[in-house]
Parts: sequence; C-alpha cells; structure tokens
Amino acid sequence: MRVFVYSLIGIPLLLLDAVLLYTLPARFSGRITLIQAAIVGGGVVAYLLFHILIRKPERLYLWGHEFTHLIVAKIFLRQVHGFHITSRTGGKVVIDRTNVAIDLAPYAIPFYCLLAVGPALLFRGNFAYVREIYLALSAFLFTMHMYFSLEGFIHGQPDLKRSGRVFSGGVALLCLLLLLPILWAPAARTGFLEIASFYGEWFNSGFSVLRQLVQHAGF
Repeated sequence: MRVFVYSLIGIPLLLLDAVLLYTLPARFSGRITLIQAAIVGGGVVAYLLFHILIRKPERLYLWGHEFTHLIVAKIFLRQVHGFHITSRTGGKVVIDRTNVAIDLAPYAIPFYCLLAVGPALLFRGNFAYVREIYLALSAFLFTMHMYFSLEGFIHGQPDLKRSGRVFSGGVALLCLLLLLPILWAPAARTGFLEIASFYGEWFNSGFSVLRQLVQHAGF
C-alpha cells in the first residue's frame, strides 16, 4: 500500500520534472558559451571512456553514496550503529530507523559535485582556468553519479524499493534538476550573483508550460 500511494504522488512529480527539464535549456542558452558546452561534453566523454576502458570507479561512488546516507541520517538525529564498505557486499550504513529522505539522499544529491563547489569558489579568482577545470571535473563526477544511480534503479536497490521506483525517480530527478544551477554557478562569470534570477526565470517559464498543459487538457 505504501508503494502504491507513493507511486501516485510520484506521477505528478515526474510531470514536474519533465516540465523543468524542458524549460532548462532556454535558461542556459544565454549563459553558457560554446567552449563551456564543449568542456562539459568533454567531461562526460572522459568519464565514459574511463569507465569503459580503464576501470569502473564503484568504490569511489560507494564512499560518496554511503557518506550521504550517513550525513542525512545525522541531520535527522538517527543513531548510526555501523558504516561498512567492502568490495564484495558494497556499502552499508546501519541506523536505528530510516525515512524517505535518508533512503533517497544518495540518488538525489551528487556528493562529489557539491564537494567540488567550495574549492572552485575559493580559487576561481586566484588561478587561471579554475572555472574550466571545475566544469570538466564536475561533468565527470555528475556523469558518474548518474550512471551508478541509474544502475541502482535498474537493479532495484532496497533504498528505492521502500518508496517505489516511480516516486524515488521523481524525487531524485527533481532534486538533481534543482541543484544544477548551483553546480553551474562556480563556472559562471558572475558566480552566484545571478542565481536568484536564474531560478525565477526558470520557474516562471515552467509555470507557463504547466498552465498551457492544463488549458490543452480542458481543465
């Protein structure tokens, strides 16, 4: 019953995700240069080549995944009884009880990408090419996050099964979409100065699309 109810909630979430994803490119079009777009593409390709030709960085991902569980569990004042990462069984955080936020946090939050934001902001004014390096690294790490998250959805990880894949996918994708402007800010010329206007324009265009959909549906 729980999964059924959460899945019903997940359907409008997925619709919202689709609208935000549809309106996002227009918001970036005037803010990203061709060179920056090429750097992002290069970071994505670099990860895929690394994954296919060199090695699958599963251990690196697992550390970030389990640390995210751990941090969010601590935010909710849960008792942590164990933290394990092994090559055979993967990772595991043992806590007294879980909730939706703790379950889905590692899929909704790109741990290493957020970790890179601080140093990028700290050094971007002091060294040349910091923004470009950050952009390539962030694209590499975000691709890794998306690959392993998608793998978790395909294999049906217990974290996702508890609330159902429809709801889990809707929440995770919504959080990732909402984090993209924050992840982009260190590479932007103005940093975080225009982030409020970015979100405002994005949400307004998304609301307009939703209103058009409602009108076309005859409501």
